[in-house]
Amino acid sequence: MTVYNIQNQWGGSSAPWHDGGVLNIGNRPDQLPIALHIQSGDGGLSFTGTMTYQGEGPIGLRATRVTENCYHAENQWGGKDAPWHDAGLFLLGARDGQNAVAFDLTSHDGQTVTGTMTYAGEGPIGVKGTKSPGVAFDATNQWGGSGAPWHQGGQWVLGCRPDQPVVGLEVSSHDNGKTLTGTMTYKGEGPIGFRGTRTMANTYSVVNQWGGNDAPWHPGGEWVLGCRGKQGVVAISAKGEGKGLTGTMMYAGEGPIGLTLVPSVAHVHATA
Repeated sequence: MTVYNIQNQWGGSSAPWHDGGVLNIGNRPDQLPIALHIQSGDGGLSFTGTMTYQGEGPIGLRATRVTENCYHAENQWGGKDAPWHDAGLFLLGARDGQNAVAFDLTSHDGQTVTGTMTYAGEGPIGVKGTKSPGVAFDATNQWGGSGAPWHQGGQWVLGCRPDQPVVGLEVSSHDNGKTLTGTMTYKGEGPIGFRGTRTMANTYSVVNQWGGNDAPWHPGGEWVLGCRGKQGVVAISAKGEGKGLTGTMMYAGEGPIGLTLVPSVAHVHATA
């Protein structure tokens, strides 16, 4: 998974840069994306175009929206009649109720991206992004009992320590998801304090605390929690052993629903 924390700029080259949320534009664990050129002709419900991974030429990309800012992506190589391959979930955009409709991004090293993107109803705006240490997860939810079906829950991004997975999350909100407080646990440690402040649709700026109630708070990364935009997350209780998490969550105005988080990985390469 290749997650980027991005900023956007509008109003000219000397204008300030603004928080742009989190993008995920690739799910190959050992191959970073270096280009993304896609557009939407239906207001952000779907995208078509090309992308490029390190060591390859451009390959086809098509993506269909499944939840707020989350798209199921497929890649094609070998000609227009060749088969399409599952590329996992992408995060494309971060605004509440305003879909992205175009991306024109490039990278020299896969660690940073630059270019432009467009939200519906606007012109192109600048993009600059840095690869995030956060880990992307495919989320599913269940309601209606243990035998009920599981439903797409979007793509989440957790943590800020690339070599130390999140194995526990116990947080709740008293303001309909604008803020989340509680504890989290990284593998090999005990629980530490957690505070998250919602900055965009499902994006939270997180800080952590350890060492007691009077200890300082430390940057904890940009997280993506939930997939319903205006319906904020108000509780999460999930545990795991380092490869994923399971438990329950609540959206504002609802009761608890089942939650499963599995790391986002696409195993098929164009060179296969």
